[in-house]
Amino acid sequence: MSSGMPPEYGLAPPLHEVPRSPKWPWVLLLIVALLAVGSVAFGPRVVEAVQRQLSEESAEDPVMSVRAQPSPATAPGVARKTVVFEVTGTGEAFNITATVGSTVRNPMNVPLPWTQTIEVPAGEPSASVMLVVVAGPDGAEVHGKYTIDGKTVREGKASGPYGVLTITDS
Repeated sequence: MSSGMPPEYGLAPPLHEVPRSPKWPWVLLLIVALLAVGSVAFGPRVVEAVQRQLSEESAEDPVMSVRAQPSPATAPGVARKTVVFEVTGTGEAFNITATVGSTVRNPMNVPLPWTQTIEVPAGEPSASVMLVVVAGPDGAEVHGKYTIDGKTVREGKASGPYGVLTITDS
C-alpha cells in the first residue's frame, strides 16, 4: 500500500487502554461516611438508651455490696480502719465506684457532693482501695479523694463530658 493509494478502510488499530483508577478507596470512603452520619444521627439515642437502662437498674438497687465470707478478724471488738470517699463538684456524677477489698459501692447519677464511709478490719491483709468517678455529660470538673483513718491518702480530678477520674492505692 505504498503505491500512493489511501489505506484501506476497516477497523482502526487498537488504541492503548487508559488505566482505570481503583474503586476500593471510594468504597472505603463511602463506608466511613455512612458510619460517621450514622454515629451523628443515632449516637445520642444509643447513649440515652444506655443511660436510661443504667438509671433503671440503679433505681432498683442503688447500692450494690459484695462481701467475702466473714473471717475471724471481722468479729465484734476487732480494730477497724475507716475509709472515707469524698467526691465534690457541680451537678451530678454519672457513676461512682468506691471499693475497699471486697466491699463495693456503685451508685449512678449521683448528686454532688457525695461521701461514703466503709469500715474494714484493721488487720485485713492488702485490702485494696479504689475510687472511680465518671463525670456527668455537662463536662463539669469533679474532685475525688479518699482518707484512711482521717489522713488523705490519694486525690485527683477530672473534667469534660464523661471524664474519668481513677484513684487507686497502688
